[in-house]
Amino acid sequence: MRGASALDELLAEFPDAPVRVQVIWEPVIVTDIAPPMTGVLRLIDDPRATQYWDPELVVSDDIVRAVNSDPARYGFDEPLPPGFVAWDVVAVFGRSERWEADLPVPAYYGGPVVGVVDETRKALAAELAVSTEDEQE
Repeated sequence: MRGASALDELLAEFPDAPVRVQVIWEPVIVTDIAPPMTGVLRLIDDPRATQYWDPELVVSDDIVRAVNSDPARYGFDEPLPPGFVAWDVVAVFGRSERWEADLPVPAYYGGPVVGVVDETRKALAAELAVSTEDEQE
């Protein structure tokens, strides 16, 4: 939950930025037996954020499938191990990226979220600068 608060604080640094945030909550640890309650969901109260409960780990499984189909594409030397769960990570994508057959390659990804706020800030600022340049052309 510290990652959620850190993400919300980071978004506050970019109040007018045209960003969309997808927050996926998953049952990963023993206490994750139900969707997050209102108090947890309020940790990210930025209106640009949409929060989802993924009890079947569908998003994680698709991320792992995409990475394992071509690890080098995503910056890995080898596939992720069996049973790997993608959680407590942040990914920054360019404005034109679309998740279609496979996860697009993020401009930045890292985790745990609370530990990569500075890197995420830099990546977000860089992608916003690219978007601004594209709009001016």
